[in-house]
Amino acid sequence: MTEFLFLRLAPHAAILSRVFELAGRGQQGALGTARDIARLIGVSHARISDLLAALRDAESAGATREDIHGLWHVALAVGESRDMALMLKGAHLFKDRIHMDRDTVQVVISKPAEPSQFASALESTLEGGWGLSATSEVLGEMAARALTRFSIMTPFMDDDGAGRVIALFRASRASVRKELIVRNGLPDSLRAHSVELRELGVRVFDFRLARADRPENETFHAKVIRVDHDECYVGSSNMTKWSFDYSLELGFLVSGDAGARVSRVVDAVLTVSNEISIL
Repeated sequence: MTEFLFLRLAPHAAILSRVFELAGRGQQGALGTARDIARLIGVSHARISDLLAALRDAESAGATREDIHGLWHVALAVGESRDMALMLKGAHLFKDRIHMDRDTVQVVISKPAEPSQFASALESTLEGGWGLSATSEVLGEMAARALTRFSIMTPFMDDDGAGRVIALFRASRASVRKELIVRNGLPDSLRAHSVELRELGVRVFDFRLARADRPENETFHAKVIRVDHDECYVGSSNMTKWSFDYSLELGFLVSGDAGARVSRVVDAVLTVSNEISIL
């Protein structure tokens, strides 16, 4: 029975370990509403939805119950609650400090300029913008932590975006291999930065290839930023002022096996692309 409960509750170990710790100290009566419990165990109001999901999963396993007044109770005895709290705390510590996921994903967003109906709607939700990282901040952090290579793959670029691209390459270490993948030749917006590109050692590649079987070209629409060999941003943001300052853009920062697979795609693009000579 204990093993069954632990397996059911382990996905919510960080929260439920604190709930059962309360019960293990003898608080076997009603713990209160979800908001009351959040205050008691130090969970912010922005995460009450997580707390409710944990309590309801525990209820389905017979470990908690909600009464008709919306008050939550722990159904385990004091000793059982204490043991479960220790087991769940151990699971949380292992996951948080020892275990490494093969793939990690971070949600990245650019929001429309204020006042924005979308931004207001997002902030009005229970969690608001919690867990969402700003695109410009994430890309800057990626450039700064690159150790071996830093690649930008963007199909569209304006003057503002060209400045951003230069700033990102400048933020990366001098020893890092720097690659920029564009389409249809060197963008006009980058020509004014030719000297900086050369000084920074940026190699520019054009992925727009003529096809023998049809009049269309082989090219790309993907937006990818790659750090080293297993960390990549994949999303909708172009290197344009519109994408960063006015439009809703979404993307993911992936690392691990998934990041390495995206990185192999970028390497394949570099293999077939034509290098642009920067005069």
